[in-house]
Amino acid sequence: MNTERAVLAPDELHTAATVVDGSTVIELSDEHLERIRRGGVTAVNHTVTRPYADTVTALREINSCRRWLDEHSDAALLALTVDDIHRAKAEGREAVILGPQDTEMIGVDLDLLGTFYDLGVRILQLTYQRQNLLGAGCGEATDSGLTIQGRAFVRAMNELGILVDVSHCGQRTGLDAMDASDRPIVVTHSFCDGLSPHIRAKDDAFLRRLAEQRGVIGITTLSGFLYYPEEPRRRPDLARFVEHVARVVEVAGVDHVAIATDYDETLTEAMREEQIVEHRTLLGDWAWSERRAVGMDDASQFPNLTTALLDGGFAPDEVTRILGGNWLRVFGETWRTATTTLQSPPEQGERHESSNPT
Repeated sequence: MNTERAVLAPDELHTAATVVDGSTVIELSDEHLERIRRGGVTAVNHTVTRPYADTVTALREINSCRRWLDEHSDAALLALTVDDIHRAKAEGREAVILGPQDTEMIGVDLDLLGTFYDLGVRILQLTYQRQNLLGAGCGEATDSGLTIQGRAFVRAMNELGILVDVSHCGQRTGLDAMDASDRPIVVTHSFCDGLSPHIRAKDDAFLRRLAEQRGVIGITTLSGFLYYPEEPRRRPDLARFVEHVARVVEVAGVDHVAIATDYDETLTEAMREEQIVEHRTLLGDWAWSERRAVGMDDASQFPNLTTALLDGGFAPDEVTRILGGNWLRVFGETWRTATTTLQSPPEQGERHESSNPT
């Protein structure tokens, strides 16, 4: 299976690949840039606005990120197209994709959705943990699926060229989003329910449908998500990460799996303790030093993922796809190029088919 491995060493393969972190919260700092440089990461999907932020707060957070990118243009750039990511790779810079994990700052206002697109948003998660006007989050006891307004919202995202993310959506809402979308959708950061049962995980049936829709799931490297059901206190390592990747490949195919650390670089130990008090069943109660998988403490250790995938039996061309090629493929099928003209927005009557969100 690894016939090319003797030709290209793991570090060489990693250096040659376009490596993409499918979901992270970056720290706007020189320390972040150094971690990315050491890790050989080309692009990151940055949760630029905090979940449940109001419109003004979300706009301020996007502005803060964009001003930081302007001030560090020698090391980073705003990714609006796939060509921007290729340019970042060629120039040794980091391509930052703006990808909020919630739509509550937009509601069902499709004009406002267009404004967020104009500001640089290229990935957008429909719901976070709770119900909103579009559909149900995975934290809800009942998931009634994508609402009428949610379907119109997905169609508008398709027209604009914003990638639909359903990572935190409930199962039915996520499946409905696939039915409503004429472009691939993604699960930017999750894992396999068949290995680590959890409300944030995706089951095999969901993964098969995702593959049919040409989508991609990014596998996280958080301990609380890669846990071993039979040994819940055993800290997972990168071999466990590879097991989750292999499960997706078995069920959906190698073209539909990628990497997403789901790391929040702005999180402090004190903040983490507050989160655990409120969300222990969601996050687990891992010690601060053990919250991430062994061998992947931060973005600087991304090369360890390449070695782990090779050691797990994946061929070099498969590893290259998992590291970033699959993300680039789905970005290319969804985002617009720099020369693409936007279609006219839906008529106002089409935007508000029902005042009832269900």
